[in-house]
Amino acid sequence: MVDFITRLLVFAVIHSLLALPNLQRRIGKIFPRAGRFYRLIYNFIALVTFFWAMAAWHLSPVLYIVPGAGSLLFHLVQLVCLVSLVRCAAQTGIGDFLGLRQLRGNPGDRRLVTTGCYNRVRHPLYSLALIFLVLNPVMTLKWLILTMFSTVYFVVGARIEERRLVAEFGDSYRRYQERVPMFLPHRRTPPDAS
Repeated sequence: MVDFITRLLVFAVIHSLLALPNLQRRIGKIFPRAGRFYRLIYNFIALVTFFWAMAAWHLSPVLYIVPGAGSLLFHLVQLVCLVSLVRCAAQTGIGDFLGLRQLRGNPGDRRLVTTGCYNRVRHPLYSLALIFLVLNPVMTLKWLILTMFSTVYFVVGARIEERRLVAEFGDSYRRYQERVPMFLPHRRTPPDAS
């Protein structure tokens, strides 16, 4: 268990440090031609370190198993979450998210997306990922720790990301924050006034 938690922490530190805009700018100055590869390399490192973390602790105790039709229902909701994650990522640009657009040398203009998935909550990718994690029908201690760790990581990451978005988009983002909740949708979200 300690090895798994340690690996998760290593993943989180590397992922967080590489996401820092100042570090990205410094690396861009040192390797000016490599800047367009940054997001792609960042994603590759994130995948490698995440799978390295998940490779630890193979024999984690099972806390519970959702039986029969309940298990199928959990898997169905997880599938809906995965499809919704792709849909939400497509709204902001899957090419940008993966680093493919930057690879072609076309970073494009960043725009504030407040429609679709982003009209219900400000961080739908985090919300959907947490639902996916919570609804695993086979809950091991390892999966529970991953879920709790991810919850903290997403909340902290969202707050840091929001500061950057306020700095980038100013009053437009502040109005968006007032109108749309962070993670859990309200019954009715007023239409976008901008």
